[in-house]
Amino acid sequence: MLKTLIKWTMRLGFVAALCLTLFFGGRFVLGVFYWNDPSHRDQQIEGWMPLGYVARSWNVPRDVLRTAAGLGPEDTTRRNLDLIAQDRHVPLPQLIATIESAIAGWRAENPHD
Repeated sequence: MLKTLIKWTMRLGFVAALCLTLFFGGRFVLGVFYWNDPSHRDQQIEGWMPLGYVARSWNVPRDVLRTAAGLGPEDTTRRNLDLIAQDRHVPLPQLIATIESAIAGWRAENPHD
């Protein structure tokens, strides 16, 4: 009986590991295809976008955009630009202009990145 229990536990562990591998491997592959599509690079910044998406699209460190958006290191919530603008009580176009300025400044300082 103990052998049977061990067999089933090992099988279940194998299936769980296989499922996790397929899930994370699939996410990785889909991410590679998504971000290698030129239409996703340097996208026009819109209110629905979170800072991480903008950072990846424009190939800029997220911290540069977090600083431009006025977010401190203690603010770890994931919000889109609309919500960040509302929380800071600034118009969305002003926040987008600030972010675009930070992107241009970072790219000017780091031309090969």
